[in-house]
Order: sequence, then C-alpha cells, then structure tokens
Amino acid sequence: MRSTTIIRILPLCAVLLFAGCGGNPTQPSDTGNGNATVQQQASKIIEPCQLVTQDEAAQLLGEAVKPAEKSEQQVVGMKLCMYNPASGEPIPFLQVSLTQDAFFPPGGVGAASIYKSLKDNFEGMRTDVDGVGDEAFIASGGIYIMADGYYIQIGAGNTSNPTIRQRLIDAGKMAVTKLKTLE
Repeated sequence: MRSTTIIRILPLCAVLLFAGCGGNPTQPSDTGNGNATVQQQASKIIEPCQLVTQDEAAQLLGEAVKPAEKSEQQVVGMKLCMYNPASGEPIPFLQVSLTQDAFFPPGGVGAASIYKSLKDNFEGMRTDVDGVGDEAFIASGGIYIMADGYYIQIGAGNTSNPTIRQRLIDAGKMAVTKLKTLE
C-alpha cells in the first residue's frame, strides 16, 4: 500500500521539484538528442480526463473503475485525473496528468521546460519510447510524453513489469491521439 502511494505522488513531487529549474518558456528547448525539439505552442486548457475517459481506463486496466478523482496544481500548470478500480483495491490504477502552458500562472516556467528537466534528471534511468507524441520515455512513475507543447505523464504501477510498460505505451498513444483532436 505504501509503495502505491509513493508511485501516485511521484509525478507531482517531480513537477514541483523541477518547476524552478526551467528557462524561458517562450523559447523552444533542445532535447539534446539532435532529432527533436520540444515545442511551446499550447494555448487551450484541456482536462486530462478528456485524454483517457473512464471507459477507456477500464478497458486499459481490464476491470471497472470508479469515477475519476480530479486535482490540479496551477503553480506548475498541472491537472490530474486518477482512476481507481471499482473493487476498492489499490492496484491496478491509472493516473493521467497534463501540464499545459495555458494553465500556468503568468511567468510560469512552461510545460516543455518541466519535461526537459525531468528527462535530463532521468538520464541513465529512463527508456526512450518511439511513436508516442513528439518524444516520450518510461522511468519511475510512468510514461512521460511531450506532444504539441503539452506534457503528459501517465502512471499505472511498477514500470519494471512488462505488462505495465505496455499499458503505459497504449495509454500514451491513446492520450496523444485524443490531444490532437482537442487542440
């Protein structure tokens, strides 16, 4: 139970920790791989529950889920949607957070800056993932995705488990596809 709580709060802690490490949010950030540039262009506020609905979360988890628990941290431009199993057990779960420039207070560091800081800090501990958003990686806490100026983080449990890793990739692809229709 304790490890589940840690996994669930890791994204928020990471965002808060690295929020002060950002640069100028109006400038594109080089990701360091020479192939992609993290873009800053998002302006519409989107709810993370729009990226993965309750029915889709149930499909991904293979069981019914309770209605989403929602929270937000405007100081870091983040909105969160948490799906827990209807059975009341702590696992499986699906957590979708969306950090977006349009939700930051004036002078906020920006979604791309937070994503880049996290990516840099997970150097040597992450697995880069192709085919999900502009760029993505899996590390402790889930899959981290940059897509069209939005930073999406999805958690679902132990990222060392191959089934969980595939669930994260599937959820990430679903979220990015939906994001493109909502922009």
